[in-house]
Amino acid sequence: MNLPRWCGHVLLWIGFLGGALLAVRSTEIPARPWSTISWPAYLLALGVAVAGVVVLRATRRSARTGSEQHAGDVAEMAAILPRLRAQVQVWQTADGRLPVHEVHRQIDERLSDDLARFAELRESLIDAFGLADFAAVMTEFALAERTINRMWSASADGYVDEVDACLQRAAAHLDLAIGRLDAALRARAGSRR
Repeated sequence: MNLPRWCGHVLLWIGFLGGALLAVRSTEIPARPWSTISWPAYLLALGVAVAGVVVLRATRRSARTGSEQHAGDVAEMAAILPRLRAQVQVWQTADGRLPVHEVHRQIDERLSDDLARFAELRESLIDAFGLADFAAVMTEFALAERTINRMWSASADGYVDEVDACLQRAAAHLDLAIGRLDAALRARAGSRR
C-alpha cells in the first residue's frame, strides 16, 4: 500500500474512533440527551474522517490514471497464459513426454518465470476489468499453478500417474484462464465502441 493511501486510512480511522469516543465518553443526561457531547471536538473528529475519505478517493483516482500501464500488463498476461498452456501441451504429447524425475526440473526451467510474472501482474486485472473478471481469471490461474506445484512434487517423488493427472488438470485450468481473460478483453473492447 502506498503512503498517501495509508495516510488516508489512518485519518479515516482516527476520525471515526475519535468521534465514537467523544460520543460515548460522558454519561447521558435523560432530560438533555445530546448536551454531554462536545460538539466542536466531535465535528473536528468528523472532519478528520472526511479528510481521510477524500485522501482515499484521490489516491484511488490517481491509481486509475495509470491504466495505460495496466493495459500493457494485461497484454503481457494475455501472452503468458498461452505460453504456459503450450508448454504443458508439449509435455502431454508422446514426443514431448519427459521422464518423471525430469518434470520438476523442466517446470523450474520453463514455467516458473512466467508463473511468477503472471502472479506479479495480477493487480492490473482489477483495474482493467473489475473484481468479477479478476476473480474468474485468477481462480483458474491459481488452480493451474497449484496443480503445477503438485506436479512438481509428484515428479520429485517419482509418481508417474500423479504427474500425468496433474498435466491434464493444469492444461484444463489454463484453457479456462485463457478463455476467461479473452472474454474479459472482448467485453472491454465491446464496451468501448
